[in-house]
Amino acid sequence: MKPAIGFLLLLVTGFNNLHAQKAYLINDFMKGYTLYFVQQDSKPNTKEYYTLTENTSKKTVLEFGTKELSNPQIKKTAKIATFKSIPNINIHVLGDVNFDGREDILIDGTELFDEGCYNPRPSSSIFINTANSFVYNQSISSVYEGAYCLRGGSFEIDSKYKRLITSSSGGALIRGYEYYSVTKNEAKLISSFEIEASYPSPFSKITGKKLENNKWVSFTSLSLYEEGLEKDKLLAFDTKNGKGRVILFKVDDVLYYVFQQNDEYKFVSFAHPSIPEKADKALFKFTKQNISFQLEFNSGSIKYIIYETPNEVGIKIYVNGKLSDWQGTAKAGSLSALGNLKFKNMFTQ
Repeated sequence: MKPAIGFLLLLVTGFNNLHAQKAYLINDFMKGYTLYFVQQDSKPNTKEYYTLTENTSKKTVLEFGTKELSNPQIKKTAKIATFKSIPNINIHVLGDVNFDGREDILIDGTELFDEGCYNPRPSSSIFINTANSFVYNQSISSVYEGAYCLRGGSFEIDSKYKRLITSSSGGALIRGYEYYSVTKNEAKLISSFEIEASYPSPFSKITGKKLENNKWVSFTSLSLYEEGLEKDKLLAFDTKNGKGRVILFKVDDVLYYVFQQNDEYKFVSFAHPSIPEKADKALFKFTKQNISFQLEFNSGSIKYIIYETPNEVGIKIYVNGKLSDWQGTAKAGSLSALGNLKFKNMFTQ
């Protein structure tokens, strides 16, 4: 009798385990592919298994997870489901992390680790979409894991400038950023800096380092959150020559001009004034001529004139008597608003 009872218990255990798993076939995870997903709640850790199959060739291009869950008997129980309908699934289309035009995949583990991170978190694996399969990438996975290991961490893909950007919180008023380039599927740190919001308003102070000609160079700069200006922004336009963006705005009774770089960082290369305490030495002269307007100011020996007519806008810059006329485009606001406003650092002629 004992062998029979043992066999019966083994059979029942196998039956129960078979039905302890949840198996799904998902057709809308990524275009052209079918995702097979198995999840088993087994204390103390949840086990998962994934395969991704290319629909046309029927080739398995990605396999990940607990191999024992690949049991064909489990697959027979799989239900067809939409991706969004499955809670707590740890696989996602992350985006194009290596900028080759193909979307890549992220899979988070189910077990939390506490290895010096701000909060315990799972391991993360990023798979690069190659011509034949999805291949695990250690370099970019490490960047992703490092970002979320830190307090308030985030990971961003900048497709325009082909950069991976991570950020973290250094406190209520400080946030750190790291920029990575990606070459041959290898991530390389090219800049690291902190933005300090406690710098005299309306600017934030930036301190960091950049990689230039394979050497690290320290730098400081300013940052302006244009979206936060709201009604205080008076005029803004991009320069047609692609050098940057002109922004004219007010804070209380002080008028400010900034020139924002046209690159991946959008730092402020010049501010007039740079802090409120310098407003009495950062004067503007406003001139109205019928329906044309000018705003003139000086920085040392350099003269700047922002101009606006019904047909054009721009800024003229005089350096040692030589004129550069940077015409503007995508104008928002108008110099005409200055005619109804008073500032301690502007006079009207």
